[in-house]
Amino acid sequence: MNPLLKYQLHTIGFDGKLDEFQAVALLDAVNKSYNKADEDRIFWEKMLNASSKGTKQLYKNFKDDSLNRLILTEKKYQKLLKNLQPYYFFYTKNHEGRLVLVSESVTGMLGFTEKEFIDCYGNLFMYGLRCDLETKLLISEYGYNMPYEMTIRDKKGMERIIEITEFPIFNEQNELEEVEGIVRDITEHYKVNNKMSNMLYYDALTGISNRLHLEVLMEKLLLDNYQKKNHFAVLFLDLDHFKHINDTLGHDIGDSLLQQIAESIKKSLNHNDIFARIGGDEFVIVMKDIEDVDLTVKLHDLMDLIRQPWIVKEYELTVSVSIGVAIYPEDGRSIVDLMKNADIAMYKSKSSGRDGFTFFEEHFNTYVHTEMNLIQDMSEAIENEEFLFHYQPKVLLSSNEMVAAEALIRWNHPKMGLIYPDKFIDLAENTGLILKLGRWVIKEACRSIAWFNEVNPRKKLKLSINISIRQFQHEDMYAILKDAIEEYNIDASQLSIEITESIMMENNKEMAYKLNKIKSLNIGISLDDFGTGYSTLSYLDKLSIDELKIDKAFIDAIPKDGDKNILLDTIITMGKTLNMTVVAEGVEYEYQRQYLEDKLCDIYQGYLFAKPVTKQECMQYFSEIEKEV
Repeated sequence: MNPLLKYQLHTIGFDGKLDEFQAVALLDAVNKSYNKADEDRIFWEKMLNASSKGTKQLYKNFKDDSLNRLILTEKKYQKLLKNLQPYYFFYTKNHEGRLVLVSESVTGMLGFTEKEFIDCYGNLFMYGLRCDLETKLLISEYGYNMPYEMTIRDKKGMERIIEITEFPIFNEQNELEEVEGIVRDITEHYKVNNKMSNMLYYDALTGISNRLHLEVLMEKLLLDNYQKKNHFAVLFLDLDHFKHINDTLGHDIGDSLLQQIAESIKKSLNHNDIFARIGGDEFVIVMKDIEDVDLTVKLHDLMDLIRQPWIVKEYELTVSVSIGVAIYPEDGRSIVDLMKNADIAMYKSKSSGRDGFTFFEEHFNTYVHTEMNLIQDMSEAIENEEFLFHYQPKVLLSSNEMVAAEALIRWNHPKMGLIYPDKFIDLAENTGLILKLGRWVIKEACRSIAWFNEVNPRKKLKLSINISIRQFQHEDMYAILKDAIEEYNIDASQLSIEITESIMMENNKEMAYKLNKIKSLNIGISLDDFGTGYSTLSYLDKLSIDELKIDKAFIDAIPKDGDKNILLDTIITMGKTLNMTVVAEGVEYEYQRQYLEDKLCDIYQGYLFAKPVTKQECMQYFSEIEKEV
């Protein structure tokens, strides 16, 4: 029996028989039940129908939205790919490694059609993927083959640098089916990197390596030579008196000169040598192949190259170089030791007269320590009154009478004894102590003149002193000289300052003003070492020069046999024509004195008459009317 019907019969007390009332009740209950079932059925049909319509609408909405999103995404990627065409293209290789498909964006990057590119460069790409065990391990870790770089030329012949990344596709048997590749143009990236590398590793002025790059290259060289024990030479170069060029002609002239010198040196070196500028006028050369060459010959060639005349704008400049040499591994096994010892050897070349080269020796370390001690002691030496003058007489050629003297500085060091200026003046110039020392020289000169006047009031001794170009650059020379003259109450005409030609090249209008202002004090002005500098004849008539001093090199060139020295004769004649007193320095022999007298030179000084002497000895010479030679 139907459970629903059975349930209904039970509710009306059916015991198996129906009377009239029971039958009516049963029919009524059955109708109600089926009516309720119909109502429920209709309700759920309506609900299902509504649900179905909603689901269909939701599905339609979802489908439409997804399609729109897909269309938008596709458009975005199409636009992205179009924008990337000049920088990327894609390709497919078969399992043999041969190109079978290239994206049309290759045209945007390289100018080739797909077929042209495959025909031209297809073989190159066969070497990109290596499906050996090592590569498979890499792929399993990273999911792609490691990128590699390649240099190719585009259709116009321009060199391009590309980066290639490949994605292998394996089948279920782990066999390579094909390779998908992405090619990126990194040419501009390389240019930027190279520019940054140039800024980091190369000297901006000369274009050669800088100190950082030198250290990197030397570190690599040392690693390469750790087992091989090959010899190489480290050369430390410092241009002689280069600061004078910067100070007198200006940094633009100095920079141009450095550029020319660096370019010429670079061309003279072997391609695998290292060449760097490490600052100012200092260069380092590392010569690698020295086993089968005469290194001294190379050094002489290098010095001759630098000695040649250099034309910079309207100037013809001549410079020399001091070189220090350290050899690996004898003179050092590290960058620090090799550079330090080559530097020490270079300073030894400087102290030996410049324009030369010196190989490092262990005892040079003592020399460097001595210089450092001198620098430390120099400042206190002025306060401790350790400096003094020796005086070299200046003598009339016509009468052999002493008429003046040049004050030459000496240092009476408490431990090292008497030190001559060639040992400490350059140190003073380089450290700036020359300004303090220069002020002492001016005051001491005026004090000495006052002493000479007191000892011998009948004759007025004229005294000359040397003035550094740095004093003119950084000091008010007019005020310093004026104050010293007034402090010691001397006649300004008894004092003379000796300048070099290089001072006249420093902003000539400003220097002319400064010198003429000093001249207004009635101080004498002497042009020292004439003929060895820039020979600035055009400025002689613009300045109040009283005295022209001929350098000792011209005196040494006087012939013993009496032949003419045309250059010396010309200088004497020029000085006389300009109404200057002409003084010859470094006269040591009678034949030199006689030649100068015959040519009507005015004054001489040198060992022939007297070496530099003390104040008391100088006064004895000055007190004599005549000195027989």
